[in-house]
Amino acid sequence: MELLKFGTDNVDNLVAKNPGRLDSLPFGAILLDRNGRVLKYNAQESALSNRPPSEVLGKHFFNDVAPCAKGAQFQGRFQQAVAAGSVNVMFEYAFDYKMTLTKVRIHLKSTSIDEGVWIFIKRI
Repeated sequence: MELLKFGTDNVDNLVAKNPGRLDSLPFGAILLDRNGRVLKYNAQESALSNRPPSEVLGKHFFNDVAPCAKGAQFQGRFQQAVAAGSVNVMFEYAFDYKMTLTKVRIHLKSTSIDEGVWIFIKRI
């Protein structure tokens, strides 16, 4: 199996075509629906955040999982993506909710908002 690199332009399609690949990604991956609810949460993100999938699946990402991501820089970009119908943007961020301050690179990616918005997360 080929190793997918962070920032790969078609990573969302590759994971969608082979859902078993999600937990083998070398970086965190979270799929949100258009309302911000967590649909998928991979093993790498679970290990890095010390939060099992059962604790986050079905929860609202910006209210319940990562309230530190509220605001224009993160949630605002997500909302713009929903309004536009798709997104492919990368930016740096720092998570600090229920964890030590952790600097990350975020890749918000979707083919269609109806299929959800992926949040790919790489610690830097």
